[in-house]
Amino acid sequence: MKKLFFLVLMLISSTISAFSQLNTETVYLKNGSVIKGEIVEYQPNKLIKIATSDNNFFVCNIEDIDKITRETSSVDKKNTSTSDYVTPQKGYRFFIAADQMTGDLTGFKFTTTHGAQLNNKIFFGGGLGFCVAEDGKSWETYLSIPVYADFRYDILDKKITPFIGARAGVAFAIEGITGFYGNLSFGGRFKRFSISMGVETLKGSDLYYKFDNDDYYGTYVEIPEPYRAFSFVTRFAFEF
Repeated sequence: MKKLFFLVLMLISSTISAFSQLNTETVYLKNGSVIKGEIVEYQPNKLIKIATSDNNFFVCNIEDIDKITRETSSVDKKNTSTSDYVTPQKGYRFFIAADQMTGDLTGFKFTTTHGAQLNNKIFFGGGLGFCVAEDGKSWETYLSIPVYADFRYDILDKKITPFIGARAGVAFAIEGITGFYGNLSFGGRFKRFSISMGVETLKGSDLYYKFDNDDYYGTYVEIPEPYRAFSFVTRFAFEF
């Protein structure tokens, strides 16, 4: 279980790192040099300090700088402005989402998904998250870490488009049932924000104890019992 927690922490860390690398400053010097990175220090009318993606640092005097621009590094060069969002480009993308669940499991799920945009409409990747809910069948708290593959298809090649999505994987229980995790959803993307609704299932097996009095003393034996939970899900997500 500790390994799963470390995996969650590592993925959250990579998400933050990837988010910070989406927007980088490009410093153009008067001598023709170009430096891309994050400005980590600024002294008005004196200098700036830039950290590059390979962990090098450059200090530039203000008088040597021609201009500074902010660009988006993970998309095509024709879409370098962070405010001019177009349709998704091929390459790495990630999503951060919050789900509200109602049904056999009622509660919340938080996920981060990473993968590849194969073209302007198809995304395929994987992710994990953390789920906290109340199990309506046992009336106990359900905690799990879902790990899943994710597929999404944007119906239109537009900034605003309806889409369909599907997830399939395993929900590793901290408290409750470990089993198959599946989700089907339909929603709409509005530039970098999306909202969708769908259904999901958790399928596994539970154990109950039955008294067996076939022998002289009698014993309790474990009997596996199929478990399946259905929930309706509303998902709010940000896309990068």
